[in-house]
Amino acid sequence: MSDIKKGLVGQVKRMCNEKNIIQPMFLHCIIHQQALCAKYVNISSVLNPVVKMMKLIRSHGLNHRQFRDMLKDTDTKSQDLPYYTAVRWLSCEKVLSRVFKLRKEIGDFLESKGKPQPLLSGEEWIWKLAFAADITSHLNFLNLKLQGEQNLVSDLYTHLKAFRSKLVVFLEQVQANNFTHLQQCKVFMAEATAEFPTSFACEIIKDLQLQFQQRFSDLDSKAEEVRLFQNPYEADVASCPDELQLEVIELHANNLLRDNFKIGQMGFYQCLPKEDFPNVKTFASLYHSIFGTTYLCEQTFSRMKYVKNDLRTNLSDDNLRTLLMLGTTNPKKRLSLKEFGT
Repeated sequence: MSDIKKGLVGQVKRMCNEKNIIQPMFLHCIIHQQALCAKYVNISSVLNPVVKMMKLIRSHGLNHRQFRDMLKDTDTKSQDLPYYTAVRWLSCEKVLSRVFKLRKEIGDFLESKGKPQPLLSGEEWIWKLAFAADITSHLNFLNLKLQGEQNLVSDLYTHLKAFRSKLVVFLEQVQANNFTHLQQCKVFMAEATAEFPTSFACEIIKDLQLQFQQRFSDLDSKAEEVRLFQNPYEADVASCPDELQLEVIELHANNLLRDNFKIGQMGFYQCLPKEDFPNVKTFASLYHSIFGTTYLCEQTFSRMKYVKNDLRTNLSDDNLRTLLMLGTTNPKKRLSLKEFGT
């Protein structure tokens, strides 16, 4: 599908070049792209030892029970070590943060089992652990903001731009040993005597900046159009596409439509008269129809999992299609009690 030469994307680009047609925007799932950016970051020097420690405790039932019993006698009795799963990469931050908080308890327990972990007593490695937990926490926060069925591609792009700006702030503050936005590092700074591994942290942040710049370059090329879609009243007429310039000028001059813009993007573009703003409405419908993520597809598959279960083996395709339509449709009209005669 996405191969640049033989795949569908490559074939479409080739045909567009041959016909001298403007190439369409190929937008892969933004959530998946963001996950790939996070996975590209090399924190194996931290993650691999953490996974090894987790296996020593969680893979043996007796060790796990004894570890939980030991936590009952401490202030961390309500905490436990979660599993790390590479497929569900959001678990990475939870594992790193939990190991950082329980590093002393984990070290004492493994030493009592005759399997001491020297890394847990080395401040340089703990610094790296704290920073890895903090940066993955910010990546998780971004991922959660990208989720949801009501997010338009313009909203997703806004979150991405904000995270890029955050990375710039993180890099400047890390170089100055300022941990205002890195909570785990701030905690460890109070007890650490070793210097913070600035080069390790800067390398990770720069890798993230490079990945977010490369993977979303196609979306960056449409930044002006995305901004025009978000707020046509703040757009520069000269930078608008030629076919939209005259209609955008009409929008800027119409104060009544400007007031209607406060009701939201969808309602605003629906209220535009089609005979007066045909190109703007077509442009808006294009960006409204772009799927920034595969959220709706995954939601439909999840719904089908419940509809077509083992107890409904005789369900026909027509009935399945009807049930899926009912299960995934969000009715716009809500019936009031008066419409029921009450």
